[in-house]
Amino acid sequence: MEEWKKRWKNEGLQRRIEELYLQSSNLPIFQSLIIVLIFISATGMSLLIGMPLVFAEDTQPPNENAPKTKDEQSRQIEIETERLKMELKEQLMKKKLVELENLRTMMMEANNIVTVSEVNQAEEDYETAVSEYEQAKLALQKVELDSLKDEWHITVEATSLYESPDGRELFSITLRNSSSPVKLIESSKVLGREIIISAQIDDIFVSIKEQEGFGASGAIIAEPYEQHIETLKEGESVTLEFELIKEDVRDVVVYLEYSGGYEEHNIHLKQEDPYISVVSARRYKEGDRRRLEVVITYGAVKNETEETDTEITARYSNGATAQEINNVYVSIKDETEAIIGFPYEYRIPTLKDGQEETLDFELRRNVDSLTVYLQYLDKPYPKKIHLEEDTRHISILSAKKFRIASNTGGQMMVTIQLKNTSTTEAMPSNATPEEIAAANEIRGIYVSLLDVTDDTNIVKPYEEKIQVLGYNETVELTFQLQKDVESLKVSLDYPELDAPDERLIYLQKESALDVVNVSSLRFSQEGNLGSSVTYDLTLDRLAETENTFQLRVINLLNRLSFEFQDPETKSRQSQVKFTQEQSKRNLSLIVYLPEELDASYLDSTLEFHVAVLDEAEATELGGVNNRLDLPADRIASIQGGVERFELIPKGVPEIEVFVPNAFQTIKIGEEVNMTATLQNIGTRDLVDIRMLVDVNTDWKYTVIPEVVKSLERNEETEIQLTLSPPVDIGVGEYQAKLNAEVTVDNRKFEARDRSITVQVESKTQMSVTTLLFGALILLMIGIVIVTIRISRR
Repeated sequence: MEEWKKRWKNEGLQRRIEELYLQSSNLPIFQSLIIVLIFISATGMSLLIGMPLVFAEDTQPPNENAPKTKDEQSRQIEIETERLKMELKEQLMKKKLVELENLRTMMMEANNIVTVSEVNQAEEDYETAVSEYEQAKLALQKVELDSLKDEWHITVEATSLYESPDGRELFSITLRNSSSPVKLIESSKVLGREIIISAQIDDIFVSIKEQEGFGASGAIIAEPYEQHIETLKEGESVTLEFELIKEDVRDVVVYLEYSGGYEEHNIHLKQEDPYISVVSARRYKEGDRRRLEVVITYGAVKNETEETDTEITARYSNGATAQEINNVYVSIKDETEAIIGFPYEYRIPTLKDGQEETLDFELRRNVDSLTVYLQYLDKPYPKKIHLEEDTRHISILSAKKFRIASNTGGQMMVTIQLKNTSTTEAMPSNATPEEIAAANEIRGIYVSLLDVTDDTNIVKPYEEKIQVLGYNETVELTFQLQKDVESLKVSLDYPELDAPDERLIYLQKESALDVVNVSSLRFSQEGNLGSSVTYDLTLDRLAETENTFQLRVINLLNRLSFEFQDPETKSRQSQVKFTQEQSKRNLSLIVYLPEELDASYLDSTLEFHVAVLDEAEATELGGVNNRLDLPADRIASIQGGVERFELIPKGVPEIEVFVPNAFQTIKIGEEVNMTATLQNIGTRDLVDIRMLVDVNTDWKYTVIPEVVKSLERNEETEIQLTLSPPVDIGVGEYQAKLNAEVTVDNRKFEARDRSITVQVESKTQMSVTTLLFGALILLMIGIVIVTIRISRR
């Protein structure tokens, strides 16, 4: 039986292969090759394994006959071994795929002799082969990457041995990443794209050791004992500084550890050439110009307690230095390396050992630190110098805010007093008072007042200029406040400053009249009918005494009610009290809109005012329930604080769709014809209401009208809806949705979805009861016939 089953299976596979071969006569050669592979897998895998890989990509290196080192040959053998393993896994994967496809093909044939379990087992074998093939590819890439570690290299470019000012023996070493990016040839072939490994080297540890034959071989002889370089990119160099902790050492080993390996470089340290020192740098003023005096010397700076000239000469003789340096260039630069001294560059033809040279520059920019840039022996030597701080200073004596008379608008003003309190700069002992005053005067001062929160200018004029502010002189400036604040920033800018001098100050309050200023950030708002609108009120009183003020709303529409409320306690307020400790209060004005309002008021701006009045003026104006009605000229004459407000009533757009009969029954081939009602249940008239229908994609619908041009408040209109199912629809229940959408003030409003259920029945459908009744009658007739036949017998 098993032999017959195997023979039947092979004959079915053979017929399938012949059919595929006939179909492949017009296919590309690649598809024909796949069919040949299927044939080989059917006849036996031994032929495929023994067959050379004629279709595999050539993986031999381009220069195969070139001589190789032992390490290169060893790396090539490891790569070839992993590549062969990968190819074997790939062949096995292809074999499992062919077997799986054959089993699937035979299972689909009429005379199926393949079970589902056999196909499932073949699928598991194929998935295992795929996983092993992917692991083999990763193993090949790892081996190839590990074999290229020697491609990364760090070069020691230069070393320099020198002595620090405090006598320590220091040396610097410059390292460069001389590696180049490396292409992974085999990995690129496997992945089908170029794989290039960056030449960047990370986590480099550098230490200095003693060479063999010089005492303790391999011992670390420099501090710090180890330095860490986080990253060194391709072609990038870095300079490290060490201190030799063993005397008379000139030959060292630079020990580098990175990428899991290490390098050692035997280096002879080179003695650094002598240097030019900056003895002093003094900033002073000459008229309106700032100047810099720089004193330099050839050699180390010494004083009476330090080494003598003979000792200096002996120290430099170890380095075989020259007795003079020719062509020394000196310039002054800032932190951005821009030249800020004039002349731009001094040239010193000859500077002998121990000789001092005094240079004088005009500073084109006032700075507290600069770089004296020296260049000699074809090398630059920048010396960063910190200068004595600038003595310029402007003091703010006072800053007061006040309100000007009401007949000019009641505008808030601020006055500040400034004084030049500079201390005397470094001056000669015989300087006259006139010279001292001229050295400390400040010219071209720009003053502006800024908001504390966002640094915006909140005064007018936006900026005031003080041409000259002499030593100990005082000036007073007055600005118009564009925004009432408790504190602000005073910005002072003049040429001696790199950035404006900004100071935060609290404003003193002065007032000729006891007036409460009223302001609101949200003075103009919109509100829907049936809702409320809240205005924020800021009440600011400049006087320092205790007093109580009355709150009034002027010319608010009578249909609208209101209340003043404390935002913290939520209590209603009709008056407000100020004390010396509390000169500023925050309140809320809540205006309530009715459910219904005449259409003429909708979308129109209703203007009203809020006034804060003292007891006398409130009694004079009168009013009921904190409400006043006054003409415009009377409002303008109010002595107390008044603020204008705006309210724009808005109707609420709201629509509703009504479907009288949401359940419809039709037979196949019929349509659904129904009537719905669209009603405006909001508080404003609507235009261009679009009807929305959501049905199955193969259904068609018609809605009339599709767009309702207008619908007034409480008005309704009928909508005719026709649903047309497809001709091949089956019996069952189907759902549809009817909705409406309107756009008001660039916002969309939708009605609530109305669901419609459509029951589709067969044209000749009989009820279940009728069928059961017919079956019962037939059964009874059969029983009667059988009974009659039995009785006759």
